[in-house]
Amino acid sequence: MRYIKTHGLDVPLFSLGTVQLGMNYGITGDTEKPSAEYSFSMLNRALELGVNMLDTANNYGDSEALIGKWLRTLPRERRPLIVTKIGPFKHGDANALREEIRRQANGCLETLGVDKIDLLMLHNFTDYEASPKIIREEFLRLKELGIAEKIAMSVYSYEDYFAVASSGFDAVQIPISIFDLTRVNDGGIQAIADAGMMIFARSVFLQGLVFMTPDTLDPRMSFAKEPLRRFHALSEEFGLPPAALAASFVLSLPGITSLVLGCQRIPQIEENCRLIDEARLFTADEMAKVKEAFSEVDPVLINPRLWYNK
Repeated sequence: MRYIKTHGLDVPLFSLGTVQLGMNYGITGDTEKPSAEYSFSMLNRALELGVNMLDTANNYGDSEALIGKWLRTLPRERRPLIVTKIGPFKHGDANALREEIRRQANGCLETLGVDKIDLLMLHNFTDYEASPKIIREEFLRLKELGIAEKIAMSVYSYEDYFAVASSGFDAVQIPISIFDLTRVNDGGIQAIADAGMMIFARSVFLQGLVFMTPDTLDPRMSFAKEPLRRFHALSEEFGLPPAALAASFVLSLPGITSLVLGCQRIPQIEENCRLIDEARLFTADEMAKVKEAFSEVDPVLINPRLWYNK
C-alpha cells in the first residue's frame, strides 16, 4: 500500500468505505450487506494489506457498531485510523445546536469504543451553510477537548468549494470522477488544495460506470454511450485498465490524499489494493486529453440517482 504523510498522519491512498457493512447500499450490482462474521474477515484482510483507514458514519446503519466490536478484537497499536461523520442537525436554537453536535460526537466515541476520533467529519455541508460560525466553533472545540484529532466536512460537487477552502477544517470529502470536471475547471478543487486541506475522494468509479461498456449499458442510459466510448478509447491509448484510468485521473488532481472505495467482498479489497499500485500520475498532455474528452457531458451522467429516471 502507498501512503501520504500529511497533517501528522500516514494516510493510505485507499481508504475503505464501510457504509456497505452497515446497511444495504447502492443502486447497481451487489447491494446486500455482508454478515458480521464476513465483515470482520474483510476488515482483517484490509488491515493485512495496509489499508489503515476506515470511513464510516453514525447513520450508516450498524457500520459504526460493527467496527467498534471489531476494534475491540485488536491490540491498540494495530488499530487503523477511523473517519466518522455526524449530522444532520436542527438549526435555530444555538445552544441546542451546540449540544446536539457534542451529543452526536460523544455517541460516535461510545459506539466505536475509542478514546478519540481520528477524523470527525460533518456529514452535510448544508449544516455548515446554515450555521457556519457555530459549526466551525463547535468542531474546533471538539479538537480542543480531545474528542477529535482532525475535523472535516463532506460536500457534493454542486456546493461551494471556496467556502470549504476558507472553513479552517483539516480535510474534506468530495465526489469526483473522470466524467465530472466541474470543480476541476472552476478551480474549486485547487482552492481546497491551496488551503492545505486533505482531500478524500469518493465516487471514483461513478457507481461502477467505468466497468461498463457502451454495448452493455441499460437502454435507459443511452446518454452515457458516447462518454463511455471516449473513456475506453483513453484507457487503450494510455495503456491503463478502466479502473486504473479512473483512479489515476483522481490521484493526478491537486491535493488528493486518498480514494474512499467501498467494498462488498474481500476480492474487491484485494483488487483495489492492486489498483493503487497500478495507478499513476497523468502527464500534462494526458490530462489535457481527458479534459477535452469530457468537457461536455450530460449532467444526468454524473448523478447516478437520475440514471433510470430521466
